Amino acid sequence: MRKKRSQAPTAMTDIAFLLLLFFLILAISTHTLPIPLTPAQSETSSATEEPKHLLLVGTNGDLYYQEKAVLLEELPLAEEFSLLADKDTPFKTIGPIIEALRQRGVTTLHCIVEPTL
Repeated sequence: MRKKRSQAPTAMTDIAFLLLLFFLILAISTHTLPIPLTPAQSETSSATEEPKHLLLVGTNGDLYYQEKAVLLEELPLAEEFSLLADKDTPFKTIGPIIEALRQRGVTTLHCIVEPTL
């Protein structure tokens, strides 16, 4: 004698499809930046892991840390930061940020660029 199924066999496929859809939407939403940036391009890049302390600099000089607008004084104390700025951001905007980070004790500053293909 065979036992009767309490659920329809399609219920499990529906659940699998919904889980897949949930994880795809989650993956897409976690990689968005708070501001649109076009990084500068470089021929080589040695970045193999995600930066721990990522600073984003907009074209108008706005500073973002962990996807929130911050001031330089609000940044955590760390020896290493990664800097991502739009390629159209002038250096006169980025220069004071780099100098302020140096004065706060940052010894390593990674400038993130987009690799050229």
